[in-house]
Amino acid sequence: MHRTDRAAAAVVAGIAAGAFTLSYEALRNVYLGSDGNHSLSPIYPLIVEGFVTVAVWVAYRLRDFGWTATAYPWTLAGMFFAYSLWSNSLPETVPGPVIRGVPSLAVPLAVHLFTHLLKRRERMPAEVVELAPEGDEEPLSDEPWAFWELPPVQSPTYAAEGTKARSITAATDSSSLVRSWARQNGHTVKDTGRIPDAVLKAYAKAHGGELVTP
Repeated sequence: MHRTDRAAAAVVAGIAAGAFTLSYEALRNVYLGSDGNHSLSPIYPLIVEGFVTVAVWVAYRLRDFGWTATAYPWTLAGMFFAYSLWSNSLPETVPGPVIRGVPSLAVPLAVHLFTHLLKRRERMPAEVVELAPEGDEEPLSDEPWAFWELPPVQSPTYAAEGTKARSITAATDSSSLVRSWARQNGHTVKDTGRIPDAVLKAYAKAHGGELVTP
């Protein structure tokens, strides 16, 4: 991480810590103003602010699955953030039943949010996942190399002069081969999501072809 990035991260962390401290005290006072068990008041702010943090984290984890996957966690994060803002700005207007009902609401929503994350993560993009047949035996791969082996590094080959280089797109070779080749040749690629065009171009050049955008 660059030095300026570390400095920016430290400033952001400081702002977040200060804001959490002030919000924590305000939410605790709101709970103390209700008919709840006052000895449990330190837990109340952690439920509200913690739920916002977890919901944002789930939305970040599902960023590669499109807005249909992230809309739900962002909505829940917005709901609990709005309640925190209400409690911090106008604490005397928050009804007691609402204050006491927030923890009961957070329990099922937190569980459902977690199952939402698991369900979406199981539906990996078709680009990088091949469904294995049912059974105890390991499936055989149709690729030139077994799926558990990394393909050998190939020497660059180039099209002969006067001939047209073969076209290579993201779908020409399986993405697992492209990612394995990229990592062996010093490129950084994620396990899921779209492979950067720069990596595809380098892969195409190394295999005597040219990248064609599909």
